[in-house]
Amino acid sequence: MANISRLSVSSLLLLLLAAANQAANVYDNCSDGAGVRGICVPLKSCDPISALLRRGGFTNDEREYLVKSNCGTNEDGRMVCCPLPRMLKARFSSPASLPPVGVCGKATGDRIVGGDIAQLDDYPWLARIQYYKPNRRFGFHCGGVLINERYVLSAAHCIQSVPSSWTLYKIRLGEYDTVTDTDCSFYDEKDCADTQKDYLIASFYIHEDYFQENGADYNDIALIRLAVPVTFTPFIQPICLPTTQDQQKAATAPARMIVAGWGQTETKSASQYKMYLDIPGWSNDQCKEAFSSVSVDIIDTQLCAGGEKGKDSCRGDSGGPLMKLEQLGGQSAWFLKGIVSFGTEKCGTENVPGVYTRISEFMDWILENIDE
Repeated sequence: MANISRLSVSSLLLLLLAAANQAANVYDNCSDGAGVRGICVPLKSCDPISALLRRGGFTNDEREYLVKSNCGTNEDGRMVCCPLPRMLKARFSSPASLPPVGVCGKATGDRIVGGDIAQLDDYPWLARIQYYKPNRRFGFHCGGVLINERYVLSAAHCIQSVPSSWTLYKIRLGEYDTVTDTDCSFYDEKDCADTQKDYLIASFYIHEDYFQENGADYNDIALIRLAVPVTFTPFIQPICLPTTQDQQKAATAPARMIVAGWGQTETKSASQYKMYLDIPGWSNDQCKEAFSSVSVDIIDTQLCAGGEKGKDSCRGDSGGPLMKLEQLGGQSAWFLKGIVSFGTEKCGTENVPGVYTRISEFMDWILENIDE
């Protein structure tokens, strides 16, 4: 039966990729099935499309994506348009590609104060990154945050520092309970959400100055573009970004902020339910002192928070959001302050905070590199 299944997938693959037979040259410019700029390469050289084909069981959208990604053939065999990370040449004059307050960062009421498990509709911008791994395995090992209908922000180390055999595959949105397909509230089993949605990753862009030193990550930020636009629901919404000068200059210490996620990192996955934690911001001077004993330098593009015994971004995810509820134009909304980057080996150590990528320092970079 397994051989028949493989044959069916192979036959379907031939039908899908035989839709066009034009000759193609290696490295010709093209657009993939989602309209993302790429280059024509042999199928075996394109990890995102190869991972999709190895998985099989295509949805209609995925079939259409494969057909439109076809580049034809040449002496190397079947060619596909493989999406490329890219930087836009022109700057946006205003953050037109980001949703306004009222659409982004919507605040919900009826908080359970002091609880660790979130409400069903809390933080609907949380994303989980799925990887395709050897032997037809899949895994969620990092988080991210939805910023508009096409892009998720995450940490560069979630792309650069994972095993080379892993392929970025999909973004999952609308997750609450990682064990069930139909997610119901931990607090009320009759209160249930829409089924979570998975979106194929079309391309990604790692900050060009990302680097690691002494166990620390710097300029630890990446943009992930989805193959198709996201449809917003009460359980899938974007967070707001600090687009004004006042927001970007606002102090993050000693303000209290929220980190949320499932506790997943590159090496482990923790909670079944979406979790959150209230933690204090630190000044960079305080943070430098805390990390001086391990020769880690804290710079202006980083933000520190936590440092309370037993509490840290272990409750969040690598690449996930550090956020704060703020007022703008008379409306309350959640704003992204940081991306989970790194911390001590034993998280939740007293007087040693977690380190985050400071979003206010990267707003120009974000706006320069998102496209419609």
